[in-house]
Amino acid sequence: MRRRHILWAGAALGALASTTPAIAQAAGDEAAGAGREEIIVTARKREESILKVPVVANVLTQSALEQAQVVDLDDVTRLTPGFVLGQSVLENGAQVSIRGIGTTSLDPGIDQSVSLNIDGMQFTQGTAYSIGLFDMAQVEVLKGPQALFFGKNSPGGVISIRTADPGPETELRTTLSYEAYAQTMRGEAVFSTPLTDTLGFRVAGAYSTTQGYFKNNAAAIQALGAQQPRDRLGNGDGVYLRGTLLYKPVGGPFSARFKLNYANEYTEGGGPFQYKACPEGTENYLPSIGLALPSTSAPGEDCKPDRDTAAIYLNPVAYGGLPNKGKPFTRLKQAFGTLELNYDLSSQLALTSVTGYYDIKSRTLTAGSLFGTYSPFAASKFYHRKDFTEELRLSSDYAGPFNFLLGGFYQKGDVFDRAALPGNTFLGFPSRLVSGTFDMDIESISGFGQVLYDIVPQLEVSAGVRYTDERRSIDMTTTYPGVGTVIPTAPDLSSKNWSPELTLTFTPTDDLTLFGSLKQGYKSGSYNIVQPIAPGEDNSYGDERVRGGEIGLKTRLANRQVNLNLAGYYYKYNGLQVGVNQPADSNGLPVLSTENAGTARVYGVDFDMSYAPDAVDGLRFTAAINWNKAKFTSFVGAPCAGGQTFDEGCNLTPRFLDPNGSDGANDAIALASGNYFTDPETGAPFQYAAQDLTGTPLSRAPEWQATFGIDYELPVSDRVKLGLGTSGQYSSRYLTNLGRREDFYQGEFFKLNANVRLAGADDKWEVSLIGNNLTNQFTSGLCFNSNNAGAIFFPGGIRGGPTKGPAGSDEIWCSYDNGREVWLRLTFRP
Repeated sequence: MRRRHILWAGAALGALASTTPAIAQAAGDEAAGAGREEIIVTARKREESILKVPVVANVLTQSALEQAQVVDLDDVTRLTPGFVLGQSVLENGAQVSIRGIGTTSLDPGIDQSVSLNIDGMQFTQGTAYSIGLFDMAQVEVLKGPQALFFGKNSPGGVISIRTADPGPETELRTTLSYEAYAQTMRGEAVFSTPLTDTLGFRVAGAYSTTQGYFKNNAAAIQALGAQQPRDRLGNGDGVYLRGTLLYKPVGGPFSARFKLNYANEYTEGGGPFQYKACPEGTENYLPSIGLALPSTSAPGEDCKPDRDTAAIYLNPVAYGGLPNKGKPFTRLKQAFGTLELNYDLSSQLALTSVTGYYDIKSRTLTAGSLFGTYSPFAASKFYHRKDFTEELRLSSDYAGPFNFLLGGFYQKGDVFDRAALPGNTFLGFPSRLVSGTFDMDIESISGFGQVLYDIVPQLEVSAGVRYTDERRSIDMTTTYPGVGTVIPTAPDLSSKNWSPELTLTFTPTDDLTLFGSLKQGYKSGSYNIVQPIAPGEDNSYGDERVRGGEIGLKTRLANRQVNLNLAGYYYKYNGLQVGVNQPADSNGLPVLSTENAGTARVYGVDFDMSYAPDAVDGLRFTAAINWNKAKFTSFVGAPCAGGQTFDEGCNLTPRFLDPNGSDGANDAIALASGNYFTDPETGAPFQYAAQDLTGTPLSRAPEWQATFGIDYELPVSDRVKLGLGTSGQYSSRYLTNLGRREDFYQGEFFKLNANVRLAGADDKWEVSLIGNNLTNQFTSGLCFNSNNAGAIFFPGGIRGGPTKGPAGSDEIWCSYDNGREVWLRLTFRP
């Protein structure tokens, strides 16, 4: 047996050495329920074997999360096919998509189509998704609409996180990690102990500090209001704390779980953005105004994704005063708590109450776009949101064929956002281009129920529905230079919806489950609060709806050495809420908004498997594949990109030219150069403003995604054991922005991870060397188009004409995930 161990270790080490000189970490080996370990999930708000629950779910257990050095949701994406995340800016937070369904809007007032649930509390605002992850018991990624069990409807899916509870014995654990490329130090500590026979206490904390992964090559032009930044982008620190009290008497009818969380994070320099495409190069030359301005791009800008980017700091004097001494930053403070009360009314009836409270404050400053030498304007924002939620559930567990679930949910949310766009006075702009406030109220009430009936012991039919009544209202102000404060108005929003669900589950044996479900989901409309709006402008948008279904099987084969799951799905979406960014108008500010697209269709197949052979103890193989087709079936009237011509698809919605209108400077240039069309009846000159995106893929919707993992653990002595692992992630190309331009796509990529670890046989210590993305792929889930080379503040940006204007086409800039990472981690469990 020892010889077999040595042979396997040699083979694994040989494979690692032939792949990469760095040794790193396997990830996701338990995503499908590796080996014969029984994984329990709460996808239907009851504890069930993952084999029995009729939901497509990827589950990451505590050991898989620790091995993969998962510290945030971005790390979860590399373990879960079909799950893609885009890093946003300011208070917008992450943009999360599952199977191509997610939020693409730069709007902090929107609810994410994929919701986050932590210990029973539902989060829908993107900033909450940046919370650091630590001391987790399990992460469940539930794919497809989830209407019944998670607070509010989630038309794209749910990421459900359960943090660790106190155990029956005293536990002390400390972990120290260091990442070489970003020079990141991270420490975690956990103390858990029973206080009495019925009461347990657990406290966990984490602290991280980083110098920043990306190099900052900005070359500030001080005479134009810029300051030279640090030579790295994204330095900062974070503090995360969690306390848990668990009251659970043995055999008692009542139990309670209270969790309190706090996070304080600071990041300097702005998001990890860099140029991907510069169609006309990086020089600023605007013959439209007869000026040759210094380039806003840093010297040596190659417009290719790599570890180099450029983002200036700002001189507060040039902008009439700025927070944080003009250093772009994000300061994020989050506090939230949940109280779960469980009471057994009888041996067959259980009543559960989950009360949650959430408070988040975000202060941010950015240069307003990606500028490497100077910036015409800045964006300063303060965001504050408070949520109170309460959910009551009554569930049965009768021995007979009939069971049920009844419940109600209430949410009260208050959202405040203050936005200021200071202008660069050194360039002649007013110190306050525009500013405004938004104060939004949210109140949501819903009732839900499900009936489960065993037609025969092996065949269960369940039918449920959620009724939601949600209301939103908003108060706003907008302040213009020389005009003063005006009060725009918007209609109150009222949204009522029934979301039914029907599921049939067949379990002929303990090792086989077949299921089919029909689902309907919905997400309420809201208001654009990304930037101040003009009086008379309606900044609201409507509901998003989905209906469809899925079929699947889950099985264990070869004496439970193999777990295999296969599911197919088909859904139609109506009123999909998408974010669009339009070219700057005459005031020089890009227009950002959320709109309801027409319709979309999503269908595909999810497959995952794991294999733990009896012949080799400690060896596991896993693989998962997602084939997904996600396209707009109707999206007529999407805004054109800057510089997009008639021949490039900007051929809808004529806009007649008016030199005295809101875009008068650009219109005057178009008239002078003859860059327009003529109305055959009136002879009036016009350009087009919109395009038809019907048939284009949804954002962050790769057709193929796959992951694999190999992990092997073996003893090397009576006191020490060795672990080896490797894993990989493949993705075909996908859109990162709405439109038809080829440079809107993230190209296909493959990321390789590996690890080696030594641990005591009693697990009291462990040393791990972890490598993620060893293939050093720079990938993005979110890109923007804007004409930073000149047309943001100066005329010459033409769209919808026969040819491009003097400013040419928009540049493309994206937020990029880290490239290669190498972690050294020490863990002690005295």
